[in-house]
Amino acid sequence: MKYLNYILLCLFLLFTSNTFALEQRYHESVLPVIAAFKTQDKTAIAAHIRYPLKRQYPLPDIKNEAEFINRFDEVFDDELVAVIASSNINTDWEKVGWHGIMLYNGVLWVDTDGKIITVNTQNVTERAFAERLIEHDKQSLHSSVNTFKKPILNWKTANYHIRVDDLDDGNYRYAVWSIDKKISEKPDMILLNGDITFEGSGGNHNYTFKNGRYSYVLQVTIIGCDTSPPGWLEVYKDEQRVLSEDVISAI
Repeated sequence: MKYLNYILLCLFLLFTSNTFALEQRYHESVLPVIAAFKTQDKTAIAAHIRYPLKRQYPLPDIKNEAEFINRFDEVFDDELVAVIASSNINTDWEKVGWHGIMLYNGVLWVDTDGKIITVNTQNVTERAFAERLIEHDKQSLHSSVNTFKKPILNWKTANYHIRVDDLDDGNYRYAVWSIDKKISEKPDMILLNGDITFEGSGGNHNYTFKNGRYSYVLQVTIIGCDTSPPGWLEVYKDEQRVLSEDVISAI
């Protein structure tokens, strides 16, 4: 009995030690980020970004530190800066496996190198910029698909140009052209009433569209590794996958 108790104690101490070590590692990743926001120094914050920093389509991604400093107010308004600067490392941040470390259930994500990889907010300045881009976007499309409330995806694979748009309140539309066609031409196929499914708190999700026995699934990568594509297209006939193509360009 004493031997068993000794083993249990050793296991408990080992678990406690490992947990403490993990906490220390993620604290070391996040604390410099918090400190940078406390100073409100854009250059210091820019050094803690993993580039390119993805923004929600149709907004272009932020490619480097100079561009980030120029577009800082689009991403971080005074309220978000204050939220990050005043955050508590012990209660407001959480390590989520290989995905990274998140603030307040995913408002902001930091990787284990102390780099910001995702900002899941959109302030007034960025929304206004997005609205201007949306109006320009609509003018370039064929009349059959140039009416929508919000653009979601604009992808190219090896063989297809794909769009997903929100017509209103989550009524998703899928349009696809062969890669050699212009989007000012009529799409090869248009599908309505797509479903969205989220995978955990990291933001990865997919859109599924049905057409008889066929399902068209667009897998969206929000948090992945450095070599992860922005997403990929899968086509199923009944339950059998008949096509899979990585996204090579996310406009």
